[in-house]
Amino acid sequence: MKKLLTLLLGLVLAMGSISFAFATSPPLQIAADSAVLIDAATGQVLFDKQMDKQKFPTSTTKVMTALLVLENLKLDQKVIIDSETPFTNGSRIYLIEGEEVTVEQLLNAMLIESANDAAVALAIQISGNIPDFTKLMNQRAKELGAKNTTFNNPNGLPDEAHLTTAYDLAMIARQAMTYPEFRKIVTTYQYTFPATNKQPERYLYNGNRLLWDTNSKVLMNGMQIPIKYEGITGVKTGYTNVAGNCLIASAKRNGTELIAVVLQSDPANQFLDDMKLLDYGFSNFKSVEMVSQGTSMGEVTIKGGKTTSVKAITNRSAMATLPLEISPDILRTEIGLPKQLMAPITKGQKLGSIKIFEADQLMGESDLVAETDVAASMWMNLPTLALGAVVYLKYLAIALIVLGLLLIGLRIHFKRRRVKRRKLRKHIQQK
Repeated sequence: MKKLLTLLLGLVLAMGSISFAFATSPPLQIAADSAVLIDAATGQVLFDKQMDKQKFPTSTTKVMTALLVLENLKLDQKVIIDSETPFTNGSRIYLIEGEEVTVEQLLNAMLIESANDAAVALAIQISGNIPDFTKLMNQRAKELGAKNTTFNNPNGLPDEAHLTTAYDLAMIARQAMTYPEFRKIVTTYQYTFPATNKQPERYLYNGNRLLWDTNSKVLMNGMQIPIKYEGITGVKTGYTNVAGNCLIASAKRNGTELIAVVLQSDPANQFLDDMKLLDYGFSNFKSVEMVSQGTSMGEVTIKGGKTTSVKAITNRSAMATLPLEISPDILRTEIGLPKQLMAPITKGQKLGSIKIFEADQLMGESDLVAETDVAASMWMNLPTLALGAVVYLKYLAIALIVLGLLLIGLRIHFKRRRVKRRKLRKHIQQK
């Protein structure tokens, strides 16, 4: 039986991500022009409809901006609004030049109210200007695996060169969701923006109806059901006339979290599309934790350290995605660690990896990192100290030679002056 399941899973993987569920569900009908569904834990693609087709991302752009804010600023950091930000177009909270706010307040305004001016203020706070910030956006996006993205502003306002894909947005959202602060904000329905030195308090409301809308209903599987979705954990809506309705949505049930992205949908299907994707994912797939975060997976010998070895632990849980009916017993793990490393070693430094396989198919991976610091021993520092001493003595010798030459030069100079004076006195006496 186990061999049969293994064979079936191998055939499924060979067929591609959309066939992963053994045809247990009918094909999904998605109104959006492009869409993707991934497992948030592993990044595994579970459904793909033109996921690499470039589209205008609209306000879903703000997820990238929020990620950079969390990576580069402190939430309690004060921001004084500049003269440029108040003239931002589109959705905004009407910030005023000289208004004093915090990064946290702007982050809430950007993600909940979708305030374009808040996004501009945060971008300027990080990079000083918009062009430099967009360079940072594009660099970080590539690091996250966003291979078809070009950001040209921090908020998603219309721009022909401002393009991304459903897959790229899923990768960016996956990273943003690793921050508890981000998770808290994108699940907040109403936020009170405190009074500032320029304006009274403001009340902001989240446009992601999957969080709160129990009154409006959609037709799904022959039933009228509320838009509010069970287990919703975020993330961000977006809309412009050209781009249509866009949505990144995430939800978690029974330990499995999924991220669904739809681009260029329509008002009637924006939320329904993501609901269909999430239902499809939860009905057919599960996340499996093979090794939990912080588990020791062995030791590495350290040469020249104050201790002789360091434990290698998982920096995050090692996860895999499987169809619901498949047992994790078919999976195996491989640990890759070097036999020996040289000191010093820094806590959290990558030492190796743990990989999860089904047969020869890589299903998941996690880094193995150093549990503690390992400082170099005194004996290991001797060559460095000796080299430093040699360099010091070399420069000391050069300095002494220069000083000696200077003293000799001065001596010759004063000696010549004395000779000249004697000759002058003798000449005067002869007269």
